[in-house]
Amino acid sequence: MDVADVLLELLRIYSPSGSESNLEPVMRRLRQELGYDELTIDSAGNYLFSRGSGDRVILLAGHVDTIPGEIEAVRRGDVIRGRGAVDAKGPFAAMLFAGSKARIGQGYKLVVGGLVDEEGEGSGAKELLESGFKADHIVIGEPTGTTGVAISYRGSLTFTIYATARGGHSSAPYMGESALERLLDAINTLRSIFNGRSYDEPTSAVTMISAGDWPTKLPERAEAVVNVRFPPSVETRSVIERIETVCSLYNCSFSIRDVTEPFETSLSQPVPRALIRAILKTGKRPRVVKKTGSSDMNVLWKLTRSIAACGPGNSLLAHTNEEEVSVDDLRTACSVYIGAVEELQSMGRRAT
Repeated sequence: MDVADVLLELLRIYSPSGSESNLEPVMRRLRQELGYDELTIDSAGNYLFSRGSGDRVILLAGHVDTIPGEIEAVRRGDVIRGRGAVDAKGPFAAMLFAGSKARIGQGYKLVVGGLVDEEGEGSGAKELLESGFKADHIVIGEPTGTTGVAISYRGSLTFTIYATARGGHSSAPYMGESALERLLDAINTLRSIFNGRSYDEPTSAVTMISAGDWPTKLPERAEAVVNVRFPPSVETRSVIERIETVCSLYNCSFSIRDVTEPFETSLSQPVPRALIRAILKTGKRPRVVKKTGSSDMNVLWKLTRSIAACGPGNSLLAHTNEEEVSVDDLRTACSVYIGAVEELQSMGRRAT
């Protein structure tokens, strides 16, 4: 069995957030075929494959949920296509295959996690924290172009903004009030505040909007979902305060749906160093990257600051209908993960 076979098996099972249990039969079969010591499914539904029994734990953490929208799983030559090929069944498949091949020395335990709900509210990563799971080092499986080592992810704040108005007839809008117009004014002001165009600047995006119940009636109610992303240099509290100010200005209200704090680790930590060395050993040039999105790294760093993300796939294809990854990139990622796991163990032995 090759890493491409592993990925195709995962892609053939549709598993949007909330439906990850569909993968259980495949996961149990892969545990046997790849030779893992154990597969544990925790209360959140995370799939935790393990090898070794030592006290020092290395976690390779991918996620097995995807956004909704099926894409036929197919291999054409060196390219594998399907929902999650990039985000993030591709990285997880490489981790799972690599984890079965890496040498695990005395005193170490390797856990490969297929976490759930990363595309939702992150309940899989949160369950690891709340359950008391321990890890000394964590590699996050996210698409970084295979040779990228991500040391930072921006924070995310998702909220719903609400507007109400007395309404009126669309034939005389100047005599009525439109909740939609009020909502759009507030949204445009928010977008002018959070209008960044790079990692270092807060950005905003309207992802859902709803208003009106009749073609010739001014809406009495309107609401929209807005997502703001912000770097570690921006405090969450300041983002919320700006939203409060705008809502007050336009007589709107809002409710927070989800908050993910930003995070940045240091290149001096063991995991970034191990990944960089492993990439160099493949003959490729490593790149240090800072990601504009967020991931389970924003949560799991609370287990250890020895953490970074790395994985196959072009992140620009994530959440699109063009998700595909090359088999060559998958195989390179396997070599990187194997090298990083073995390097982390070598670092531990040198430290003692």
